[in-house]
Amino acid sequence: MRRGQLCALWILVFGCAPGGADDTDAVVTQPGFVTPGTGAGGGGGELPVGVEPGGSGNVFGDDLGCTNGCAFPTAPILDSTDITAAEIAAFVDPENFQGGSLCVLEPQLSTTTAPGAMFPRNWLRPRFRWVSNGGETLWEIRMHTASQPDDLRAYTRFTDPTDPTSHTWSLPADVWARMRDVKEAVQVTIRGVGAGGVLTGVRGDFTIAPVDAGGSMVFWATTSSLVTKTPLSSKLQGFAIRDEGVVEVLNATEVTTGNIPGEDGAAARGFYACGGATPRPTCTGAPTDSASCCTPTGFTFGEVECVGCHVSTPDGKAVLFTDNWPWDKVAASIEPATVGQRPATVTAYASQLLKQPWLGMQALSPKFFATDGQRILVTTYGVRNNPTTKPFDNVPPTKHELAWFDLAADDPLNVIPEQIPPDPQLPGQTQNIYDVANLRNAAVGKARGVSWGPINTIGENRSAVTPTWSNDGDTIAYVSTDVSSTDGHPDWTANEADIHVVPYANHTGGAVTALPGASDPDFLEYYPEFSKDDAFIAFARAPKPTPTANGGRRCVPTQDANGAVTTCPPPAAVENPDGPYYNRNGEIYIVPRNGGTAIRLAANDPVSCSGETARGSINSWPKWSPKTEKADDGKTYYFLIFSSARDYPGAFQLPAARLTPDISHKSSQLYMAPIVVDATGAVTTYPAIYLWNQNILVAADGTPTPEQTSNLTPAWNDFSIPPVPPIVQIPR
Repeated sequence: MRRGQLCALWILVFGCAPGGADDTDAVVTQPGFVTPGTGAGGGGGELPVGVEPGGSGNVFGDDLGCTNGCAFPTAPILDSTDITAAEIAAFVDPENFQGGSLCVLEPQLSTTTAPGAMFPRNWLRPRFRWVSNGGETLWEIRMHTASQPDDLRAYTRFTDPTDPTSHTWSLPADVWARMRDVKEAVQVTIRGVGAGGVLTGVRGDFTIAPVDAGGSMVFWATTSSLVTKTPLSSKLQGFAIRDEGVVEVLNATEVTTGNIPGEDGAAARGFYACGGATPRPTCTGAPTDSASCCTPTGFTFGEVECVGCHVSTPDGKAVLFTDNWPWDKVAASIEPATVGQRPATVTAYASQLLKQPWLGMQALSPKFFATDGQRILVTTYGVRNNPTTKPFDNVPPTKHELAWFDLAADDPLNVIPEQIPPDPQLPGQTQNIYDVANLRNAAVGKARGVSWGPINTIGENRSAVTPTWSNDGDTIAYVSTDVSSTDGHPDWTANEADIHVVPYANHTGGAVTALPGASDPDFLEYYPEFSKDDAFIAFARAPKPTPTANGGRRCVPTQDANGAVTTCPPPAAVENPDGPYYNRNGEIYIVPRNGGTAIRLAANDPVSCSGETARGSINSWPKWSPKTEKADDGKTYYFLIFSSARDYPGAFQLPAARLTPDISHKSSQLYMAPIVVDATGAVTTYPAIYLWNQNILVAADGTPTPEQTSNLTPAWNDFSIPPVPPIVQIPR
């Protein structure tokens, strides 16, 4: 009865305020923005006096009998002073609503058959986003829990000016901070009043995990499949848990350890992008993806061009990534004071060893990343005809194998030439570049088996690509595939991909085992990743390509020495056209470390009322949180981030380059998936949570700039990245 009495009381109080609202409750906001720390759904501001996250302070008084610090205010939260008491009176009965076109897209609420989203208690505050074409003029967002004497009631008219059917409202930061200890489900009702005063609405709930998520994210943000310097087409961006925007972490122009050799170790990387023509073609205009221009990307030969396919060093101070063609590997600091420089954990000698062509994705384990002694990187290595005498080879490989590199290696008696002539055709070039290449081949070949080398995979007859390494250092999981691309990914033309495991055994490897539950011959399984406690391996899974697709799908665009491109005919429309690279029908699964029954994540599925399904959403690149926590309830909580190309505000098609394969060009975004394991080992998975902050770049003064980027290959660690400044205004 108390809840109903308070509900009636606030209407009386509200009606006495000048203009229909007390000035402390109504907040005027700039259209399209909300102000942090206010009742208008802002965030990031200071908490009210007497309130601390997780504490029992209560700015609304101690006479309300709250069991969780009175998370919800007694007064309504308004987006505008023009909202009147008469309008709000239509919502007095919380049960008054009927179905309509309303679809709640964020967060995903529970249904009669499935749980709603689960937020870590220190997560980015919830944003509510919904669509409706019912012509509603005022909206109520109402939250109710059994432990709170009052419902939260918020009212908004906000409509996206570019889409009158789309609406958003963000939970105030101070309210979200007080909700961290709410243990029961939070019931949400979103209602809108339309023609004739009819209310349409949707009801469901979400929950708050009794644990925090840890660390920060660094992800690849790109605008095009074409690598360019001006404009810069890709960069690494990052944020910490709860940040309401992102900062730039690293871009290719900041990397100081360039001087990358090309395929044969003679000319600087990029020379062959012009087809190696003699005399060299010259640029007649702005750099484009065309061999008619001598610098198709806009970068100088030998410069680092791409920072996308990256992993974190275990200390969170640097990233290692595979650069652009021909896929040499680079280490770069992401600490603000040394950004772009070679990190202290990678020697100059090891940096030179990594500058070989045809390397693939990489993995590190904290077990083998000590300050003293070996610091090992596991990657894949394109097979050469003569890897000891000629590790630099201009013939692209057709197969990859596992390899190790000691990032702490040094050998003053086996010097690797560092300088590479930027252009073998420059006037006055005196040194024979192929003499330098011979010296480089000899030095890197001599280090094979000492500072780097292959990892035995006994019984593996296919390519080994995209490895992951257990945190205890014992096991490497990788993708076994029939076709590997030159950059060590499972290729978009491949028909087979399974997760195999092999012991590390001090980089000697051993017998290979197919991982039960992640090696089904009827499916493609790819992009494996160990959880922080090594209990699970996450991976992407997709149906095998439709056999009739092979003829058209295996047609790969080609380019001759003069830059002329031979395109492919459109492939036949089939149900499963893709291989295991950027598969439009990919889904995220987890499996116990030693194999077992694979568990499909509920996070694969977009909201059903959106009309989208997991098929076509390109769910990929799962990465685990660096923190796994067992709560007082006896359950263990895991959090996982992944990329998905489901619909989101600002979705776009990535421009294709000349040789972009025939895959989907939908842009992707980052989503977080909670996974809970109870004391019996039973696993429950929850819907995905969209990270609404990922496209808001925040300047040093707190000014936000909305961006349009496709966000992929996330890494989740305790990163030493610049903090995101407190945001001034949050774009809706």
